[in-house]
Amino acid sequence: MSSTVLGRNAVTVNKKYTEYFLPTVLTAMATNIAMIVDSIIAGNLLGQNSLAAINLMSPISQLYFSITILFGLGASSIISFAKGRRDEKQANRVFTSTFIVLIALSVIFIAIQLPLADSISSLLTKDAELKSLLYQYYVPFIIGTPIYLLLMCSIHFVRADARPAFASNIVIVANAVNLGLDFLFMGAFKMGIAGSSIATVTGYAVGFVMMSTHFIMKKSTLHFDFSILRNPVQFFKFLGKMVTIGLSGALGTMLITVKMLFLNTIIQSIGGSAGMVSYSVCSSSQIFMSMFITGASQTMIPIIGVCLGEKDYDGVRYAFRRAARVLAVSSVVIMLFICIEPEPIIKFFGITSPTDIANTVPAMRINALSFPGLSFSFLLLYYYMATQKRAISTAISIINGIVILIPSALILGKFFGITGVWYSLVVAQVGTLVVVYFIDLAEKRKSGGKYKNFYLLEETEDNELLALSFKGTKENAAGVSLYLSSFLSKNGIEESRANRIAVAVEAMAANCAASCAERMEGKKKFADIDIRIFADKKETIISVRDNGDEFDPLNDDKEFEMSPLTVVKAISDKVEYSRALGFNRTIIKL
Repeated sequence: MSSTVLGRNAVTVNKKYTEYFLPTVLTAMATNIAMIVDSIIAGNLLGQNSLAAINLMSPISQLYFSITILFGLGASSIISFAKGRRDEKQANRVFTSTFIVLIALSVIFIAIQLPLADSISSLLTKDAELKSLLYQYYVPFIIGTPIYLLLMCSIHFVRADARPAFASNIVIVANAVNLGLDFLFMGAFKMGIAGSSIATVTGYAVGFVMMSTHFIMKKSTLHFDFSILRNPVQFFKFLGKMVTIGLSGALGTMLITVKMLFLNTIIQSIGGSAGMVSYSVCSSSQIFMSMFITGASQTMIPIIGVCLGEKDYDGVRYAFRRAARVLAVSSVVIMLFICIEPEPIIKFFGITSPTDIANTVPAMRINALSFPGLSFSFLLLYYYMATQKRAISTAISIINGIVILIPSALILGKFFGITGVWYSLVVAQVGTLVVVYFIDLAEKRKSGGKYKNFYLLEETEDNELLALSFKGTKENAAGVSLYLSSFLSKNGIEESRANRIAVAVEAMAANCAASCAERMEGKKKFADIDIRIFADKKETIISVRDNGDEFDPLNDDKEFEMSPLTVVKAISDKVEYSRALGFNRTIIKL
């Protein structure tokens, strides 16, 4: 048992985080990367006013994104739960219902927005030139509504179908198409800013066609089931569940829309079109930070969900700390880069006028100072959302986006001009973290000792005897068995019961060693195993979680006489199995 760690470690959580992080970051890029590309190319080919016009579209794009969070995140959560219960019929019906709802919403959005496109453009800007450019970009975007909504929700479904890398690859292809067509439409064909929007929609269309191939493949576990249309009661029940689950996440995005509308108005009133150009560059550069925020936070959410469901509070903390480390490093690196070298970034967006560069440099530097605070504000927002503290996560969204930012922008803008508005971006993040600290403190005091720290976890499992992690080798399995037998006997568990527990754990570990080992560069790769043992006078519960290949001890076609799984079943009173997020989880009751 030389490599066995007799104690709990974060290996399984960290490996799962690493596995999902890059695909999640690349998927997050789909939210705004098209606009970044459009902004850069439009700024260089068409001028800085085109850059500003595209940024004015941000509130509308954020509203659309909130819709995909509402239904995509909500539906994928229901689908994952249904799959955990092996209810494939419900999973397929929810999947189908979501597509029906999105198509219906798309028709409604197009019918409302197309006739009102000119009026909506007037609401977003009073500048005649900016309004004209915005309108040209806006109309193709409206027509592409169905494609955008379906693509972004499909990303959630593909990830729920255990193919996060495939989803991220689609995002890369979609944006590569957008990039190529931007040069073609705006450069060669001289289609102006409308060409930029058409290129974006075309990229989404290519991505959606490719994404659709997943759902017609045999290896997809999600399929269309239009029988749901014959059951309207169930259809609206599913719809209600989607909205309930996805509302918390969608609300945060919707508030970003409101924030952008107010902030755009304040900046235009104080700094005019020049102020909007500076803010456009700041917003576009901040999107790179937002990708890491979204990637780190959304990678954390499903892992925390699984751990929380298992009452694995150590796993919850491991996932949060891993996300915090990622954001701490990325936010500081990006902040320093922008503060040290803002001019190349500004010129990258096509800003060449010495006056405009001089105005934008301080805006970039001040805005960059907000990145660490911004990162942790949103990390806490997503954390409290994942741990079912939705009131706190909603409060963070409101405080960050409205309560502090808008008043501080108005006050500081009045006394210090446009520079004061830039400083309000920093004030909002610092202020949010201070307020969250006091909210957390109040929750701990109100809990009467139930919450021990800022994680706000109800760690009430006082019958946990042991938690440990080890590699699923036969040698480690045998060593852990001997250790457990001795440990449990010393902690008041009768010898016969302790021996049964030790045998069950060894059998499960041996199964992992046999079924999960694979060849990699001439070396064996074994599953990592987490074991937690709970005991009282009546029964002992063994929770075994591993990151190996899928297997079901309750329905094992390969089972043979005296196999490890046969042993587990023989000595146990009850065995329960589930698979979530690529983890096997087996509960053994003795």
